[in-house]
Amino acid sequence: MRGTATTLGVLVMLGAAAGPVMAQPPGVAAWTASHEKAIVDELRGLVSLPNVAGNDADMRKNADRLQALFTARKFKVETVGGPGSPVVFASLDAPNAAGTLTFYIHYDGQPVDAREWTRCQPFTPCLWSASGPVPDDPARTTFDPEWRLYGRSTSDDKGPIVAFLNAVDALRATGSGPTWNLRVVLDGEEEAGSANFRRFAAARPGALKTDLAVTLDGPRHPSGRPTVYFGVRGGAGVTITVYGAKGDLHSGNYGNWAPDPSMRLAKLLATMKDDTGRVLIKDFYRDVRPLTPTERTALASAPEVESLLAREFAVATPERPDERLEVKLNQPTLSVLEMSTSGIPGRSAIPGSATARIEVRMVKDLVPETQNALITEHVKAQGYFVVSGREPTDEERRVHRLIARVDPRRGSPASRVSMDDPEAQAVVKALTMRGVPPVQLPTLGGSMPFGTFSDEYAMPTVGVSIVNYDNNQHGPDENLRLRNLWEGIEMLAALMTLPK
Repeated sequence: MRGTATTLGVLVMLGAAAGPVMAQPPGVAAWTASHEKAIVDELRGLVSLPNVAGNDADMRKNADRLQALFTARKFKVETVGGPGSPVVFASLDAPNAAGTLTFYIHYDGQPVDAREWTRCQPFTPCLWSASGPVPDDPARTTFDPEWRLYGRSTSDDKGPIVAFLNAVDALRATGSGPTWNLRVVLDGEEEAGSANFRRFAAARPGALKTDLAVTLDGPRHPSGRPTVYFGVRGGAGVTITVYGAKGDLHSGNYGNWAPDPSMRLAKLLATMKDDTGRVLIKDFYRDVRPLTPTERTALASAPEVESLLAREFAVATPERPDERLEVKLNQPTLSVLEMSTSGIPGRSAIPGSATARIEVRMVKDLVPETQNALITEHVKAQGYFVVSGREPTDEERRVHRLIARVDPRRGSPASRVSMDDPEAQAVVKALTMRGVPPVQLPTLGGSMPFGTFSDEYAMPTVGVSIVNYDNNQHGPDENLRLRNLWEGIEMLAALMTLPK
């Protein structure tokens, strides 16, 4: 879109002066309403394919299905990569195209434990209303927009894929477009590091570097408004193990004598945050890039949702309650994702060690290695002798009262682009639906290869969120509210017909 920056800049200025711009192509909503059954069936079929990255046979089936779905829409499709989950790359050229758009979507999902799912099995999608399950009815042609489809990746990220495909169908059926050439890169390893995508991007910059990149991932703002984000978090983290005796010891015979590593670990973790949830590790927030005036204004204009979130997630008081969630998304997090001991659950023995897996969500200008080092230094400051990459020796155990193993994990930096870019603001105007502007977030809570486009390719990049905020992504009972699917088709149709 760089070639049309002047025209788009005029569009943005006119939109700001004249009020919200209605950019949705005519007829798309009506087309969607008349094709609800086919759309839901297509999504159910895609969700029924197990898609946990690492199972190459399952992921190949997903890639084959995606190739068929895009080929049916007259895209030219390539399946590239291996071992691991392949990249599916689809291209469609429009007559007299205004330019070329690249869309990034992923098709892999998080691991599942079927015992945790309460609505249906993770790869046997089912519909539920607020009052209970919706019986299958082959004759049904319309669907309540408040119904939800349950299944792994309904929202993260197969729902957006189906919305994209049907936006193309709707535009063709109504004679509205697409008016841009489309490039779609489908990543099968986003939940596992995107190794094949990164190799593909490094080898094929000419295929991906276009006028504008749009990443489709993440939940819409809890207000329900369409949501545009201008960056994503990166990641870092460490695994900490603290030690007691050399092995597990009988809790009766050696209780009150053998140090309890679980208690030691709990006390160590408690030193990392204060009672409000602010991280106490020295210099943890030091390098955070401040928000710009434009970003602060955008966040201040977002609808207030703190009470909604507290009610929905049954939280009496959130961490750092004096700040809104939208602001805190632009600051790093520190979370304990897992705790375990060397002992067998249920056995009456004091474990020899206790372990915690700590995750850091990064924001702009933070360096993963630096944040991990700050955590390690904090552990040392609490009196611990620290080893890394190995178990402590017996002699080290005898000499040091407090001993910990700290193993840093490889991380990734955060990315963020300017909200003031005319290309990005053209997307904001296009997603002003029925007079209501989208919420603009400087940073999305999750992580993805946003920086491949914004940083490595130095191209205009924005993210668009389609799915409901309460979709349980990464957890059991993941779901997609059908209203979000219908509106997602409208939103993507608007992007595919951006004004020149």
